[in-house]
Amino acid sequence: MQKGTGVFGKQYEYGYKNETHAPGSVVRVLFDEMIKLDVEVVDYLYSDYTDLSFRYKQGSRSVLEEIVDGLRSDTNSQTVDNIMSFCRNIVERCNTPSKDFLYGGTEEDVIKRATYWCTDVARVACVLFQIAGFPSRIIVTVNSNFAYCGHIVAEVYYDGKWCLTDPNMGIVFRHEDGTPASAWEVHNDYEIANKVYRKNDPDGLYGNSIFFPPGEQFESVAIVNYYANDYGKYNYTTSGTNDFYKKILQHSREKWSGGLRWVHGEELL
Repeated sequence: MQKGTGVFGKQYEYGYKNETHAPGSVVRVLFDEMIKLDVEVVDYLYSDYTDLSFRYKQGSRSVLEEIVDGLRSDTNSQTVDNIMSFCRNIVERCNTPSKDFLYGGTEEDVIKRATYWCTDVARVACVLFQIAGFPSRIIVTVNSNFAYCGHIVAEVYYDGKWCLTDPNMGIVFRHEDGTPASAWEVHNDYEIANKVYRKNDPDGLYGNSIFFPPGEQFESVAIVNYYANDYGKYNYTTSGTNDFYKKILQHSREKWSGGLRWVHGEELL
């Protein structure tokens, strides 16, 4: 079993250790605890790893409970879709100048301030799913063939199956027959994701899709549990953009002129 910040190789490990989230804060802990999804552990990760009997303690997150009450529907699948639409709205509402951008905080904080940062939006989705009664967990993805090609999404369990979601895009991954598609299935068949992204993002502007088909973002995958009831266990300190990420974001704003490449010497590690 491969666990921790090094599961995707030294270059990405360097990035996780220089995360712009505050040291010791919730996202840093989740990266430390993530388990790489591969053939050796897939049975464990899709059986005993995540507690399917988990029950959220009603009354502990009243603001989030009120939000979920407004998103519930007659069917599980529609409730999942509604939660995804809510998360997409968090991204669409974000107009914070880069100099004032914040990372981390509680899920309530993230919703209030709005953000496009996938690690924080994925946490919101994970907790909202659990308050709605669905087991869920955080999914970390990387295309290890390229520099800085990571994304954080979520997986939710409903109707007897795990289903991959992309909270930033408000997308639920389903097969053509409408049944949920898991992170493992997408990892093994990129075309599942390609079809979903093409349908929801016809202009092909999502993520790094100008360099590779969006489904290839799931070339490498890790899973980590994040339970809403563990609220008191984590540090929710907020932070600004650190120098490590300022340089990466600058290259991103320049649309990676010259191609995707490491900018902090990671290729020498």
